[in-house]
Order: sequence, then C-alpha cells, then structure tokens
Amino acid sequence: MAHASKRLSRRDIRRPDQFVTLTGRFFHFVTHYRTHFIAAAAAIIIILLGLWGWEAYRARQNRLAAREYGSALSLYHEGRYLQAVDAFVRLRSYSASPYSRLAILYQAKSYLALENPVKAAATLEELLQRERKETFLRQIGLLTLASLQERTGRCKEAVSRFAEAEKIAGPFKDDALLGKARCSLQNQDPKGALDSYRQYLTSYPAGERVGEISLRVQEIEAKIGPSVGK
Repeated sequence: MAHASKRLSRRDIRRPDQFVTLTGRFFHFVTHYRTHFIAAAAAIIIILLGLWGWEAYRARQNRLAAREYGSALSLYHEGRYLQAVDAFVRLRSYSASPYSRLAILYQAKSYLALENPVKAAATLEELLQRERKETFLRQIGLLTLASLQERTGRCKEAVSRFAEAEKIAGPFKDDALLGKARCSLQNQDPKGALDSYRQYLTSYPAGERVGEISLRVQEIEAKIGPSVGK
C-alpha cells in the first residue's frame, strides 16, 4: 500500500525554500562585494599564469643547460680544461637548472686537472654553500674537497669533511670512512682511525679492501692496545 504523500501546510508554502534563500544571499553577497571578488579572481589568474610561466621558463632553461652541459663535459673529457672552465662558468648562468650546480663541481675538477688547488678549493666551497641539502652531489663535493685538503696537508680540515660525507646516504660512504681514518692517523689520532676502520669492517664485510683494512686494524691495535675504542 502506497504511503500518502505528506501534505504541505500554508505555513510550509509561505516558508522560503532553503536553496533559493541561500542562493539569493550568496548572489547578494557577491554583488555587494563585487570589487573584492573581481580583485581576488584576478589575483588567482595572475598567480596561475605566473606559475605556468615559471614552469615554462624552467623547462626552457633545462633544455638549454642540458645542451651546454654536454658540450662542456666533452671539453673536460678531451682534456681541454681551460676551455672546459669557461664553458662551465657559462653554464652556471642557468641558475634555475640543476645543471648549474653540476657545472660548479666540474669547474672545480677542471681546476684540479690544471693543478690549481686554490681555485679548486674555492669553487668546491661555493658548491657546498649552494648545495645545502644532504644530496649525492653534496657528498661528492665534500669528498672532493676533503681529498684535496688531505693531499695538501690540511688533514685537520679534511677529517670534518670526510665525517660529514660519511653521514650522507650515498655510494661513497666507504670512501669517506677510509678518508677519515687516514686523516685521523695524520692528525696523530690512532683511536679515531681505529674507530673508522672498525666501522668500515662492520659496514662492509664483503668490501674489496677488507683484508687490507683488517691488517691496518691489527697494526694500530698492536701499538695502542686492542681494547681501545671498544
């Protein structure tokens, strides 16, 4: 049996429909604040256009930078280091592209190939200033600078660089550990070296240099005692 539909009273009929009421209030609000709405809409459009323009600019910068990077890298691998330096300096102008930071690294490597450690170190310091996050590129920059400092007798500075590189998740943690151990020995800190070598053996039990490092651990333990650092 079908239910009888609910009859509307006169009071219900006179009562304004809720949707109509809300719609009317909304349009009244919009009309009253029309200038504000137009300004807000214009601001949104400008922001969207700005974002689109920025993304288009970045995409174009990346395309141009990739082309320049390929040319500069060819010069570097051909051993034309002076020309490579100039090319990497030009590439750095594409500041919106990640290739600009790679250019700083290879500019430093070109200076190293030209046997100019002062300019190489300054360029690597600049890279580390720009690449603040713990990225693969920062790890390479730290290791390159630390190795340069080690070769030039600045192991006290190099230890901290190796230590920072070792904390970054990347493929060169083992190199950083061994560099820290070498410089600890240079700094007359056999305990620090022993700690780093032991950490290497624990972290890389199948590493290619396990035999060599085990011998170094034994040599240091023979001098300062096996219980040191344990």
